[in-house]
Amino acid sequence: MYDIIDSHCHLDFDAFNCDRNAVIEHAHNKGVKHIIIPGVKRNSWDRIRAICENNTQIHACYGLHPYFAGEHTDEDIIQLRHWLENNDCVAVGECGLDYRNNQADRQVQIKFFNAQLDTAHALAKPVVIHSVRATEVAIGSIKSHPGLRGMIHSYSGSYEQARQLIDLGFYISFGGAITYDSARKLRAIASSIPLDSILLETDAPDQPDADHFNQRNEPAYLVNVLQCLSELRDEPIKEIAAQTTKNAQELFGI
Repeated sequence: MYDIIDSHCHLDFDAFNCDRNAVIEHAHNKGVKHIIIPGVKRNSWDRIRAICENNTQIHACYGLHPYFAGEHTDEDIIQLRHWLENNDCVAVGECGLDYRNNQADRQVQIKFFNAQLDTAHALAKPVVIHSVRATEVAIGSIKSHPGLRGMIHSYSGSYEQARQLIDLGFYISFGGAITYDSARKLRAIASSIPLDSILLETDAPDQPDADHFNQRNEPAYLVNVLQCLSELRDEPIKEIAAQTTKNAQELFGI
């Protein structure tokens, strides 16, 4: 067993309503010692705060997810800063851009993304970024906020873009997707970028690993991501666990 950190897990989602405490205990018993919960909507922040208040090894982020950009309001941005200033948290997010089909208007997404980067920059907080088919645009926004730090969760960009992000002070986070043989490009990136730039995550209850395909994902399953990354890199699992944990501790201040 190794001490590891789930850098991105939606423990507040309804999927865990029936057994949240058992899920947390299962993860802890598997060596997942800390869990980061990102916020997605203003009405999710209260629940995240309540979960974190009851467990010092679970840590809150607060933000506005691009998936709901059509629902967010300008008042949400104002309230986000107020919430960040008055509640314990380790980062701003989950914010970002999602350029898949049938997502919210891209200009609206960009507005809320840049507003959250402004807030993170002003408060000297790291950011948790969701970027799907929009990595180049996200990089441009990051560059316009010099000194900003954070993570790109569930990375899906190119190797070259990953190197740019690392040079900008960002971590690249990998989850269950790397456990699928078909994810050749992603597995190649995970095996070749510097270990001191990598985080582990589950994105539970979504994105389960290959062993739990079509099942509810859980933070306990982070051990499968760890094992896979060790095999892809041909590096000892102990070293992978220690370095990714150090990375998360450094970024989130935990």
